[in-house]
Amino acid sequence: MKHRKWGAFCETYGATIENGVLEYLLENQDLDVAVGDLAKETLVSRPKAYDIIKEFEKKGFVVKSRVVGKTQLYRLNKENVRVKIFLRNFQECLQLIVEEHAENRFAGSSPTGLGVASAKPF
Repeated sequence: MKHRKWGAFCETYGATIENGVLEYLLENQDLDVAVGDLAKETLVSRPKAYDIIKEFEKKGFVVKSRVVGKTQLYRLNKENVRVKIFLRNFQECLQLIVEEHAENRFAGSSPTGLGVASAKPF
């Protein structure tokens, strides 16, 4: 059984199913998304994913983008004021990850900026 892995957005704002779906949409902000794919990727049941998308549509977070075959696709509504805030916060969460990764990567560095393994004896 797969376990849901939360990203920085959910770690910061709460690991709820709704935030997980929102995080997925933020990660795929330039893509049209099918609810079935969203459900599979976020490990949410299809009915729950449809409920969340309906709620997000009512709030203006997502809009219907196009239909492919019989599948309705949705995209993040970047014109929505709250979505703009979510996008800024998402970018800040990503920046936080980069900074934390850099700190961890260089934690074992010597004062010269060279890692212990890369320092050469004179």
